[in-house]
Amino acid sequence: MRLKLFVLTRYVMRFFVLAALVFIGLNSCKQEFKQQNLIGAWKVDSTYSYYNGFDYNQTQEGRDWATYVYTQEGVMKEIKHGSFRSYFFTFHPVDSLSMRSTQGGDEFGFKILELSQRRMVLKKIKAPIFGGANQSRYEIRYLSRTEVPKDEALPFNDPRK
Repeated sequence: MRLKLFVLTRYVMRFFVLAALVFIGLNSCKQEFKQQNLIGAWKVDSTYSYYNGFDYNQTQEGRDWATYVYTQEGVMKEIKHGSFRSYFFTFHPVDSLSMRSTQGGDEFGFKILELSQRRMVLKKIKAPIFGGANQSRYEIRYLSRTEVPKDEALPFNDPRK
């Protein structure tokens, strides 16, 4: 009887160790996003804003919504209200996108939550409005693929040339 219990205990322990290793292995395999999926034009479909327990989901076009055009050369054009701004972007395949204005300034970034051929979801951590510890403020942007605006409508020269 003791021998059967001992053998059974060994098999149960092996099962739990194997299950733990599989679980750790699956969680350590982060999805890498493909830069090719980023290239092209994107429009904002909706935004979700969170600040210390208060949240807001905006599904109607807001004043800060834009069309974003990402190029192979590492330049992104933010087009809104008939004008545009340009940014250099760096794609980090594991989970982020960093940008810096072509006019200079500080670098800022987004965490990539999803990136496919048709959909992109970006999260931006924002600074708290009020002072104090333990504050959380962020915005999630849901974007979908759209047509690239015509060059005649918005002329663009790469600032690096």
